[in-house]
Amino acid sequence: MTELATPSDPSGDHGRTLTSDAELLHRIRAGHTESWDVLIDRYQGLVYSVALRSGLDPEDAVDVAQTAFLTLLESQDSLRDEERLVGWLVTITRRQAWRVRERRHRERPAAQPLALEPDEPLDSGGLLEWEQLTVLHTAVEQLGSPCRELIRALYFDARQPTYTQIARTLGRSVGGIGPLRGRCLATLRQTMEEAS
Repeated sequence: MTELATPSDPSGDHGRTLTSDAELLHRIRAGHTESWDVLIDRYQGLVYSVALRSGLDPEDAVDVAQTAFLTLLESQDSLRDEERLVGWLVTITRRQAWRVRERRHRERPAAQPLALEPDEPLDSGGLLEWEQLTVLHTAVEQLGSPCRELIRALYFDARQPTYTQIARTLGRSVGGIGPLRGRCLATLRQTMEEAS
């Protein structure tokens, strides 16, 4: 299995987003390893952010993301509705995050009990939150370069890079990162509004 890159990996999908999830899964089943890389590039940011939003620290979130993709690799032949891959990945990630949190809870008996069971249905507010997260991830993937890489680095990277590190990665001046961030967030907001 391909090891997950950090969620801010600027390699991204770069124009390969036109291939549907169903087609990617078909190619993966046929043995095309590059399609597996495309699938991971496409969804690792979403899976990682779901793990973080489930209450995990960055290190556990990376582990959970890798487990979610390993589960997908092992379950690819039995996946029924390939066009609902995003929802499937979110569900698997939430369940695995819950298991990790439960294990951490058992390791620290004084901790508060967990509020959400893995199969507990989300109320309408919780469901809306997950749908918005999916819309956000899709909108980020639609951003052109360098906005996509900047948003990933600022909001999805477990290492929480500084503006200096981001500027170096993007080949820009440190002073230009703030204004670029504003423009990119405005573009992202517009993309999300158009999608809703």
